[in-house]
Amino acid sequence: MLRDNIRGTRMACVVVDPQRKFYLKHPEWESIRDSAVTGINRYMGMFRERGLPVIFIHFDGPTHEPYPGDDGDEWLQGIDFRDTDIVVHKGYMSCFKNTDLEKVLRDLGADCILLTGMLTDFCVISTYYSASERGIAPYMGKGALIAYNEKGNEAAEIICSTVEEDVLQRFLDGKQAPITDF
Repeated sequence: MLRDNIRGTRMACVVVDPQRKFYLKHPEWESIRDSAVTGINRYMGMFRERGLPVIFIHFDGPTHEPYPGDDGDEWLQGIDFRDTDIVVHKGYMSCFKNTDLEKVLRDLGADCILLTGMLTDFCVISTYYSASERGIAPYMGKGALIAYNEKGNEAAEIICSTVEEDVLQRFLDGKQAPITDF
């Protein structure tokens, strides 16, 4: 569901598994990757401009398909990772399972998150629902996700709260109209 508002008071940007080992065996892989990385970088920039947290999730372990290189754990080409970003390591699909992500978010005062990264139809959506179960309002960043399935991003947008950059901009600037419906 494309939303025109965000519920919450303080948001963190969570970049899920942007690692090279999750590449897609797809003839348009570089274009898909580069487009999403551009979107991820734009969203992260919006958070950094305001001193808001950017959290990278790093999956420790093998992927379902072998990666043809020795740089699989490195971030995707072009990702603007900074030393000030927080890194949370995980070993399961959900970024919350057996990690300190919830504690990190609570310590930061974040009651909502913007999810970007990959793979939309696995780890991102699993984290989306895990956040909701913990009382953290989740949103997906349109144009900053990579799906395994060709229609994965479209499917997620149908069932998950998704926002575009202008909506996030208004929220981060404190210019969002009050939410009156629930």
